[in-house]
Parts: sequence; C-alpha cells; structure tokens
Amino acid sequence: MQAGRGGLSIWKKPATRDTEVVVIGSGAFGSSTAYHLAALGHKGVALVDAHEIASQTSPRAAGLTKQVRSHPDMSRLAMLSVQKILRFTEELGEPLTYVQSGSVNIARGDDDEAVIRGEITAGKALGLETYEISFDEMSLLAPLIRPAGIRIIAYTPSDLYLEEPGQLPLGYARAAQKQGVSLLLNTRVTGIRVQDGRVAAVATDKGEIHARIVVDAAGAWARLVAEQVRLRVPILPVRHQLYITDPIPGIEPDHAICRIYDAGVYMRPHQGGLLLGGYERDPQFHDMHKFPPGFEIRDLPLDLSVLQRLTQSVRAQVLLDDQLPVREHRGGLPTMTADGLPIIGPVPAIEGLFVASGCCVGGLSISPAVGQMLAEVVHTGKPSPALEAFSLTRFGREYEADAALHEACARQYTGWYSSLPQMPGRG
Repeated sequence: MQAGRGGLSIWKKPATRDTEVVVIGSGAFGSSTAYHLAALGHKGVALVDAHEIASQTSPRAAGLTKQVRSHPDMSRLAMLSVQKILRFTEELGEPLTYVQSGSVNIARGDDDEAVIRGEITAGKALGLETYEISFDEMSLLAPLIRPAGIRIIAYTPSDLYLEEPGQLPLGYARAAQKQGVSLLLNTRVTGIRVQDGRVAAVATDKGEIHARIVVDAAGAWARLVAEQVRLRVPILPVRHQLYITDPIPGIEPDHAICRIYDAGVYMRPHQGGLLLGGYERDPQFHDMHKFPPGFEIRDLPLDLSVLQRLTQSVRAQVLLDDQLPVREHRGGLPTMTADGLPIIGPVPAIEGLFVASGCCVGGLSISPAVGQMLAEVVHTGKPSPALEAFSLTRFGREYEADAALHEACARQYTGWYSSLPQMPGRG
C-alpha cells in the first residue's frame, strides 16, 4: 500500500486478484457508486482510475445544484442529491462545504420567460418550493444583478453550491475505502474480458482483476472503455470553462446562484470573489482517441476570450469592473448526450456491465443520487423505474454516425437553458 491524494491508501500493484465489482473512474459518478455499493454490503469492490482520485473534470466543476430540470426524472435525481448533500458529513463522516444560498434564474426574452414559467409550474408539481420574485427581492439575494432588460426572475431557495466541488468525489472515495473498497489509482484499464456473454475480468497495465460486475464511469474516457467490448456509448466530451475573480467588495457567500438563460451564463460567490462560467456558442468537442495515454484534464487547452465574450453579453445585468483580475481560469471535459440526459444503467448485451456517463455538465450535482440508484440496481439485479429514462438503449441506431451525434450534442449544449420542462407524470 502507499499514500494517495488526500491521505487515501491505495494499492500500489493490483496484480491478479479476484473481486466482485470493478468501478472504472473515480470522479463523482464512480466514487459515489463505489461508496453506495459498499454501503449496501458489497465486500469485493475496486475503484480503478488511470489518474489520482478526483483529479480530472469533477474538481473543475462549478459545483452548482439546479433542482428544476427539463425532465422530471432529472429533477428527482437533483432533489434527492440536494438532500444527500445536506446529510453528507453526517452519513459519511467526511467534510463537504456547501452554501444553501438558493438560485435566481433570469429571463431576458419571451422564449426564456416561457421556460422559466414552465420550470416554476414543474417544480411546484414535484413539491419543490420555487416561485417568481420581484426586482427588489432579487437585489437582496443577488446584489450584483441589476434589473435592466429582465422579464422574469424565479427563485428556488433550497438550491445550493459546493464551495470546493472536488470534496464530493474525494469524500465518497474515502468513505468507500473505510468500508473496504480497494482504490487502484494510476492504473489504466486496457481491456474488459467477456466470457459467455457476461463480464469476467478487467485487464489493467498492472495486472488483471477478475470480476463479474463492471461499471464504466470513466468520464471523458467512458466511450473508450466501452469500445473495449465493442460497445458504442453515444457521448461526446465537450470543453466547459469558468473563471474566478479576485475578491469583490460586497460579495457574500450566501448570495444566490444566478443564471441568465439566453446568455447561457451562471455565477456564484467564491471566497469573496465571483465564479462565472457559461455555455460556449461554438462548443469544442474532443475525440479522446487523439490524446496521448498520459493526457490529463489539466492539459486541456483553454480560451479565456470565450468567457470574456460571455461576460460582455450580460454587462447590462451584472455590475462588474472591466479590469477585475481573474484569479483562476479552469475547465473540464464533461460528456454530452444527444438528448441532454445521462446514461445510467445496465448494458443489455453484456451481463454484468453497467454505464454511468453522459453527465451533460451538471453531473456532479446529481452524482449522490446516481451512485445510490445505480448501486441499488447492481445490488438487486432489478431495473429501476427511476432510471428508465436514462437507459443506453433509448438511442437505438439514430446516433451511430458521429456527425449526427455531434449535431445533436451541440444543440443540447448551446441551448442548455432553453428547453421547456416536461411536466411530471408520476409520483
């Protein structure tokens, strides 16, 4: 054994060993799944990652929750995840710094006003407190926002943000290890062996791991992992960026998360400054086949000018100094799907193989619920009605061509706040 990131103990060499479950990827989806499997009593679980724990896209996230989503089952995942975040330290004994500041969602045009009014209706139907507020009420919640050109403002008081998003997967990994999960980090998966139609083993650059269940939660690399068993997972990694400013007088941690829908821009406080990110108008998708084996997300080329243009697009609503220094500029590679929903659940063609991918930028905030629900499916061997909308099989052959997949993913990414929400159809 040797010490890993954050005081974790990791296996230096997996060698050839037997276990029950291998979870590939130690980001938010993977770490949460490994923890929840252990919490259900699974003794043979290994969490494998080609890098250090929680070191890739997860810690580069904005850490925002948004409980009202375009699909009711996504809203339910987000709502359950908020409850699990509130109980995180009590349940796991691990630190997690969050601020339940609520979120303010802003429309500047007719289409976005319709979306926000639809979200208010959908949220209430799900039992979530969310409602329209006045300009005066907004000024108390988000003092940097001014009312110029704003049509409607919605407020969801129970939304929250994670001060340091990397705490979430790191906490799950630590708690998983305390329950017996083996951490095999800096260990690259080179193959998945299938025998008689079911998973038999995972090959790594440090030896083979015999296992009857494998969860592909490899983030930007999930598609490459799936290709090792000739499985197509229709996802595309997309660059997503944000910046954090130096401290700004008057910014307080409990100021609300703000989103300006038509601009695709979001903001929240961060250590006295402002964290601002957004959805690029010309999204940069990446083919992971083209990166060298040693590539890490920290090596991803970033472009601050994209964020500067997004900032300019909301100048009429956001009071910011043009010369405000940027303290940190970071970006990750979340994975997009053609319909904006994640892929969570079993692979019908291969018994024992599961996928947890397609985070669609907001994956960290739903990962507590994703890990719990996927672990329950693995544990019981029965399908979950709550995950039916996220099945891999929903795509059929429609997106077998990368050109069609690229077009659909780009449409989802650039119009992230523009979809009218579906009304919940079940309790």
